[in-house]
Amino acid sequence: MVPTSFEQLIASYVEEKYALDPVGATIAGIHDHDDRLGDLSADGFAAREAFTETWMGRLGALNAGGLSPSERTDRDLLNAELAGERALRGFERWRRQPGVYSDPIIRGAYYALLREHGSVEERFAKLAVRLEQAPAALDAGRANLDPDRVPPVWVVVAGETATAGATFVRAVLPSIVPEGTAAKSAVIGAGKRAGDALDAYAAWLRDDLMKRARGTFAIGRDAFDALLREKELLPYDAATLKSFGEELYRETESRLAEAARALGDSDWRDSVARLRADHPSEEDLVATYRREMERSREAVVAADLAAFPPGEELVVEEMPEFQRSTYPYAAYVGAGPFESARRGRFWVALPFPKDPEGVRRERLEGHPRAGIPIIACHEGYPGHHLQLSTAAGHPSLARKAARSNVFIEGWGLYTEELMTDLGHLGSSETRLLRLKDLLWRAARVVVDSGLSTGELSFEAAVRFMVEGPKLERPNAVAEVRRYTLNPLQPSSYALGRAAILDLRERARRKGWAARAFHDALLGAGSLPPSLLAHEVGLGYLD
Repeated sequence: MVPTSFEQLIASYVEEKYALDPVGATIAGIHDHDDRLGDLSADGFAAREAFTETWMGRLGALNAGGLSPSERTDRDLLNAELAGERALRGFERWRRQPGVYSDPIIRGAYYALLREHGSVEERFAKLAVRLEQAPAALDAGRANLDPDRVPPVWVVVAGETATAGATFVRAVLPSIVPEGTAAKSAVIGAGKRAGDALDAYAAWLRDDLMKRARGTFAIGRDAFDALLREKELLPYDAATLKSFGEELYRETESRLAEAARALGDSDWRDSVARLRADHPSEEDLVATYRREMERSREAVVAADLAAFPPGEELVVEEMPEFQRSTYPYAAYVGAGPFESARRGRFWVALPFPKDPEGVRRERLEGHPRAGIPIIACHEGYPGHHLQLSTAAGHPSLARKAARSNVFIEGWGLYTEELMTDLGHLGSSETRLLRLKDLLWRAARVVVDSGLSTGELSFEAAVRFMVEGPKLERPNAVAEVRRYTLNPLQPSSYALGRAAILDLRERARRKGWAARAFHDALLGAGSLPPSLLAHEVGLGYLD
């Protein structure tokens, strides 16, 4: 089939986008730039800003009448993605976030191993070249970061991540390179130099920048409103979003009280405390999650809830240590959408080896046995793994290069409700913990709005998460760290769930079966809900 002029335009967009973001290209499954970290100088960030403006102009100049309905959706999706970049331009993250310079080194190495492409020799030869660029990338960070803008909490996060990443590239990575690989010695040498550079950067963050850092992580009300309305195409601003979160919080807390009474408790917090005491051992935690993933997959197949993409596979494994500073429980890593493989990974966060015994116990209490089936559904089947594996099969390059967190996270939360209705999450204990987790997602909305607009401090947000939805303090700290780094992402769960429940009700009124509804949503890609509604024939969301 001969590509249309629109398809050629989008192919150019993808090529230019990932030339500016080589590590992002590796993660997405494009391997033309696996030997590069990218230009992290001030000029490099100026080039990224120019890309945003150029492509907003090109897409805006398209004649909509000459596009098919699917092409118009692709155009609107990319416009929304670029509008999100523009909304954050004035914040100048590259002047504020130390991890902008250290994270690509670590992620660029990890994902080069994770993605399956080319020959082993080629992959490791390119990785060695990429790692040799680590010292220059970190020097760019020292030159670009402005202490008056850098939030102290981001210094802490970057320091912890850099230290763990140094161990990974210097000690773990060489052990993964097969013996006899021609590039093994190059990887060992480059990994050592990159690890030493990361250690030196972590020391500079701790001993120098931390003493001078006095900035804020708040992007401001205008930028936050723009993310809501222009990137995710939602009818909210910061104030109405906060009200949405508060209403969901009150409603969920009332349902929690009823669930606790069904368990014989007068306070749901007593129920949660008792259930947390029953958790797998550190040694059995990963295996417990693996068993639950298998059980949830079997339930989805038996109920015929959705189609499975060919070749999908889910690996359950321990989370790399360099990710645990901001992911206290678990995380899902999808296959690269530009690759043919559909192998996802579910990471389970174990306690840090250096944690005191009391902290280790608290971290494990975040994995109660009755709650693990909920996470298996959310992250695996029919949650993130099924959704992202299916979306990756969409032929549109635009839908591989851009996506809506509101739909992705909303789908994960929606599946918890779906599997409860199915009876898979049917025990009274699991139902209570699911409501507790919904309370946590409602609390995220309130905290997200406050952190992003500057109305809520870091410590106040941690305290709210501990006292409200009852997160363990070490886990609450890690959660709030991530919230500060990703404005709007914490709200995406509850926002997306609400949108999908609305769409489901519309589909029911049209007589759609559950399988047809789920296949339509999953098959359209990871679109903002308003674009998704129109794409699958369910009208427009208000």
